Amino acid sequence: MSSYGDYPSGHGRATVSDGTYPQAATPRSGRHRSAPVDDDEFAYGGGERHPSSHDDDYRAGGRAVAGRARVPLRSDVPGAAAPISPGPAPTGSSESGPEKPTRTRRAALAKRRKMLLLSFAAFIILFGSSAIVTTFYIDSVDILKPENLPNAQTTKIFADDGKTQVAQLGTENREAIPMGVLPDHVKNALIAGEDKDFYDHEGVSVSGIMRAAWNNVTGGDTQGASTITQQYVKIATKDVEMSIFRKLREAVLARKLEDEYDKQEILGFYLNNVYFGRGAIGVQVAARTYFNKNAKDLTVAEAAVLGAVVRQPEATATFAGYDPQLNAEAAKGRWAYVLDNMVEAKWLSEGDRAQQQYPATIQPIKKDAGNAQWGIKGQGPGGLTAGNVVNYLADELKGAPYNITDLKTGGYRITTTIDAKMQAAAESAARRGASGSLLNGTKANVMAAVVAIEPKTGRVLAYYGGNDGTGHDYAGKNLEGGQLTGGHPGGSSFKIYTLAAALQEGYSLESHFDPAEFEDDGRRIVNAGRDLDESCGNYCTLEWATVHSYNVPFYKLGKLMGVDKIVTTAKNAGISTMWNTGDGKPYNLTDASFKQTRNSPFFYHAAFGQYPVTVLDHASGVATFANRGAYNKPHFVLKVERPIAGTDKFQLVAGEKLKAVQTIDKDVADDVNYVLQKIPGNSGHALSGGRAATGKTGTWQCQNTSHNCHAWFVGATKQVAAAVWVGNTGKEQPVYEKSGKNVSGAGLPGNIWEKFMNAAHKGLDEQRFADKAGVGDPNKNEPGLEKPNEKPCKWIFFCPDPERTRRPRG
Repeated sequence: MSSYGDYPSGHGRATVSDGTYPQAATPRSGRHRSAPVDDDEFAYGGGERHPSSHDDDYRAGGRAVAGRARVPLRSDVPGAAAPISPGPAPTGSSESGPEKPTRTRRAALAKRRKMLLLSFAAFIILFGSSAIVTTFYIDSVDILKPENLPNAQTTKIFADDGKTQVAQLGTENREAIPMGVLPDHVKNALIAGEDKDFYDHEGVSVSGIMRAAWNNVTGGDTQGASTITQQYVKIATKDVEMSIFRKLREAVLARKLEDEYDKQEILGFYLNNVYFGRGAIGVQVAARTYFNKNAKDLTVAEAAVLGAVVRQPEATATFAGYDPQLNAEAAKGRWAYVLDNMVEAKWLSEGDRAQQQYPATIQPIKKDAGNAQWGIKGQGPGGLTAGNVVNYLADELKGAPYNITDLKTGGYRITTTIDAKMQAAAESAARRGASGSLLNGTKANVMAAVVAIEPKTGRVLAYYGGNDGTGHDYAGKNLEGGQLTGGHPGGSSFKIYTLAAALQEGYSLESHFDPAEFEDDGRRIVNAGRDLDESCGNYCTLEWATVHSYNVPFYKLGKLMGVDKIVTTAKNAGISTMWNTGDGKPYNLTDASFKQTRNSPFFYHAAFGQYPVTVLDHASGVATFANRGAYNKPHFVLKVERPIAGTDKFQLVAGEKLKAVQTIDKDVADDVNYVLQKIPGNSGHALSGGRAATGKTGTWQCQNTSHNCHAWFVGATKQVAAAVWVGNTGKEQPVYEKSGKNVSGAGLPGNIWEKFMNAAHKGLDEQRFADKAGVGDPNKNEPGLEKPNEKPCKWIFFCPDPERTRRPRG
């Protein structure tokens, strides 16, 4: 998240009696298998930038290198070859001469490498010995017993005041199962992917420790635990630090654990406490979560799925994890790896391996509140439905210096950008069933979404896209069945980007176009029910066309400039994703590989909003104009704090860092704002007290009908930018007002916007927009368009009023 610069109800203890893990027939050392050690690990990290930096918004869901990063071995430094004499020498001659400078540099490099290795060895001896001695004499193995594991602490999420709790994380389930009950094939599948050599080692991976030490010194990727015993130590001590000191302490405790418990007991400790994702701690709950059965009833193939998932059940900034629903290809690849390891360890025959089929019975991630991947526990005490906000927090915090499990159970405090007063105002206006909601009384298929952003910071002040954050998010992006969804056609509300692009291309608000409907390559370009206005006839300004929301002039602009100019302007304002309505494919506009030509993949109809965008992106775009063309990345996190052990105080882990980027010329933004300020009043949605505000309506019809499926109202003051969408909860069908009339942008969406904005601005001073800049050439008109002759008006009371404006429709 750009805000972080360098840059996811607590469960109880699993109290297990001494007889929970009966001693197996395997000797305490458990040495009866031989297989190569798997030291693969994953690293955490990441960050995001402004859309124009060509970041890939979906990289967290993409494929990364399976397994952990390995440190490449340094090649041996070659010794100096026989020097070459300045003159010719007989074949095979060893005649010497002065050494070339390149060889001198190689020798110096070899010397520096040698010194580095010696320094590194001294570092390990001095500091490593200290850590080992301290751990051996001070840390007791008793802290590793399951009955002594610390209770998980619920992480609480607050509004921007730091007091109003809007949600909490942590609904993990835990249930221990005795190892004597768990079949060998289940145990072996869970061992095979993590630690094939479990029964042969004494609890420690020396190579893993050395790799962590080297990376700690050289600045390489941080490394996690290696053996199952070490992994359990990490779970039991809740030690999330990635360093050589943690590795050494972990190794000593792992070795002490192996001295006091047999392999079956240690395996039980691990399998009953390791996290499998989806809120499931331990193999018993994981079996029920993924397969709706007890762990003792798992087949080899099903157990191998869990053996794959446990490696990394949830996404980080660099890898999407091994949950089959979130990363199917990687999950299947890891599943095959587990089975192959079982064959190698003689736990599964070649014949049985060939018969294994990937299970088709894996349960989907539950969408009910309290069982979401992030463990969202209902609404906050204030009754706010902040679930979708939590989903954004998860995405923003992927690159932070802790993992998702630690964040769920570590008792953190996350302060969000959400303004509790504005969130309540958004829900009061747009959430069906809320007191005073404008959706009450409309048909059941009607849905609304609202997003509000502070223009000068990019802080998301209010976000409503659904009731609990575990279903479809109507304000943002959704990944459903591997397909990215969530956009809605912007209709005429998208014209703000086309107008800005035209002004940047030298057109002026006074440039003239003919708004009459016409045919273009077999397509009828219409004005959505609007007739020509006698006030300007066939010679109308862009300002007039914007206020009265005529499509034809904007279509012509798209064809004259090229749609690439419009798409680039939209991206610079804050539109990160657009969907092609032909094939439904989403396009990440910020991806360096995305290329928009004059009319592909988006056609000229983009100029008046045919292609879907999200409510969050649209609110961000409006905010950029309100901030005079300076873009701030929308974000939800103000700060993250972790508890200080033994106190009631918290330590700051990560905080907000703001950076505005001037992506649109100030004068262009000022002219766009000048025009848009005329629309709230003309559409019947002027704010209380005559507060200065911009606005734009938009509608889009259902396919092959004259009825509207989507309607928008977007607009801003200097302090708050808000986008409102009204549409369907499911498949597209006509949307109607309470009165039964066809919905329009100036109707229900405009009413929601006005109600929200008036409530949001209570107590705020009024701030005025900058004056009109007057950019562009007023004589740059539609090519070939001639100014009509002014005819004298015979009867004065029949003459059109040149100052008259009409209320826009839609």
